[in-house]
Amino acid sequence: MTDVDKKKIEKYRNLILDIPGINSAEYINSTTSSVTLSWGVEWSPDYIARDIIQNFRDANHTEIDAINVKTKNDQIVVSAKSTFDLRKLLFLGSNKAGDDETIGQFGEGAKAAYVSMIKMGVHDPINVSGDQAVVISVGPEVIEDMRPLVYHWFRIPKQNQTLFVVNTYNKELKKAFDFGLNHFWYEQNSLKSDLLYEYNDISTFKSTTKNEGYLFYGGIMRARIPHVPVCINISKKYIKIENKIKADRDRNSFSSALTNTFLSIWARSGFYYNGMKNNKAIKFILEKSRSQWPKGLPILSALANHAYHLRDDKSLHKLFGNKYYAESLFTHSRGISWGDFYDTKTQSKILRSDKNFEKKGRIKLPAYFVRFGVPSSLELFVKNKKAMEKRRKSDQTASLNKKQRKAVDYALSCVEKVAPAFSGLYSQFKEDEGIFELNIKAVKSEDILGELKDGRGYGDKTIYLNQKLFKEKFPRFFSILSHEMAHVFGGDGERQFSDVLTHILEQAVQKNSVFSRYSKTWEKTYRI
Repeated sequence: MTDVDKKKIEKYRNLILDIPGINSAEYINSTTSSVTLSWGVEWSPDYIARDIIQNFRDANHTEIDAINVKTKNDQIVVSAKSTFDLRKLLFLGSNKAGDDETIGQFGEGAKAAYVSMIKMGVHDPINVSGDQAVVISVGPEVIEDMRPLVYHWFRIPKQNQTLFVVNTYNKELKKAFDFGLNHFWYEQNSLKSDLLYEYNDISTFKSTTKNEGYLFYGGIMRARIPHVPVCINISKKYIKIENKIKADRDRNSFSSALTNTFLSIWARSGFYYNGMKNNKAIKFILEKSRSQWPKGLPILSALANHAYHLRDDKSLHKLFGNKYYAESLFTHSRGISWGDFYDTKTQSKILRSDKNFEKKGRIKLPAYFVRFGVPSSLELFVKNKKAMEKRRKSDQTASLNKKQRKAVDYALSCVEKVAPAFSGLYSQFKEDEGIFELNIKAVKSEDILGELKDGRGYGDKTIYLNQKLFKEKFPRFFSILSHEMAHVFGGDGERQFSDVLTHILEQAVQKNSVFSRYSKTWEKTYRI
């Protein structure tokens, strides 16, 4: 051993002797690790503190509150009663048969933490357990830009505890260790306050912080929730998350995509089906995130997408009042088809209604807020449309009179002649083979020309024809009737509907002589 080496060993011995309760330290040896500073890890102070403390937590799983963390006099000290062989932590004896060069899972996080500390200028961390003490330093360059970690081993009087000690002026690292135990879910965690709701091994608590919340999974904090002071804890294991954690060698927090998965699990499984209405956890989250409503938040989106009974929750209606309206999107609508939503007339009405909301000073919110009961132009359109249909059915709808019935039967016979494959879908033409039972009614409403609606049974279809259509020429009557019949395949703009309608028109053109003959007879006999 050179004089330089002796001076270093004496330096490390003195570091150990500065730890209270240790009055002697016998140098054993120094071993060079396969871990080098060229390892591509550079953890933040938070990640370092979490992983160092996690080693203590794993050894004291049932008594996390027995772990002590102190950051005084420019020294960080983590201590706990349980002891273990430090060689396992530093992975000198590989648990992979015949392979002592591989960085394995056990202790890998600790080594990454040491490398990251040294990269930020924090040197010579110390681990103590039982009668073992080890100081970790950086060795000389072995290859260009490759400096290995070196472990300096000492025998000390037996300690009934395990310690991690490092001397540093780094304020961020000390701050991270002060927060450190809060990375783990346990009864005394200082981040959580009152329980708001619990169901299916998923709990939601108030947070003690003002503008931030936290997501816990597997007993470890995995993400933070901006602007919403709640602590969410999921005790169950879920495959989507487990697969990510197994592959997450650097112990990173959840990616935004996986955080959204976490929130979806919480919103979908963390509430009883009939327990979302008047739920104080949901109301608390909405109240505390008010300033962020216009921008939207992932936690609010998750709640909305898995909400039950919230549209009709009067307590939420009071929360929003008449100050807001939601964007109109088909994905958050109910009672309207894709084709009807993108219809030009529908879009025009939505646009006019949105402008009216703006004139009244209402603030626009993301479309999913409609599931919390916030009105949208689309919801109002659907509501008014349903009301109109109800009025039409009760006041303005009538069964066909004799003349109208004869006219419809005549037009249907033309459909059968022109497009027999299409007409075969209806029981009027093929009683034993038809899929749909067609019912046609006349309406006085000026709002519709022709419209197809589902009846009471699975295959029941009702077509409403404006009574003025019976005064039109045959091509007009035929086109409206066949158009509505084709809607069994979808709404306006949908491919299957367009294909069927094209087929009917093509057949009508090809059988022009038949169509012409029907038109002449219509004028003489059936046009009312």
